[in-house]
Amino acid sequence: MFGRLASIVHQAAEVLAPSMSSRDEFIQSWKAITTQLIESKDDRQPVQATKIPKQLEKMLVLLSKEDKQYEENTGPCLEYLLQHKILDTLHTLGRGDVRPVAMFISVIC
Repeated sequence: MFGRLASIVHQAAEVLAPSMSSRDEFIQSWKAITTQLIESKDDRQPVQATKIPKQLEKMLVLLSKEDKQYEENTGPCLEYLLQHKILDTLHTLGRGDVRPVAMFISVIC
């Protein structure tokens, strides 16, 4: 019940709040992933039961849109990804495939 209420409040906030830049959305998704990893209490929880796959997909969509928009230049999302070594972090998480369970699959898909 609480999760559903939180989802409704989150959706209402998105409608009322001014839209964020794609870079800010990208950063927010990455922070949601890292927060989930830090706060996760259950090491056996499958990654599919978390918001991580959805956030990774959102980041990928933002990078894809940016690639079309900035054809020959580096866009702000890609800059952030490179500057903060997000690929290295995802590689490390996927390679260990320890926490959350099946992180490897989410990273490579």
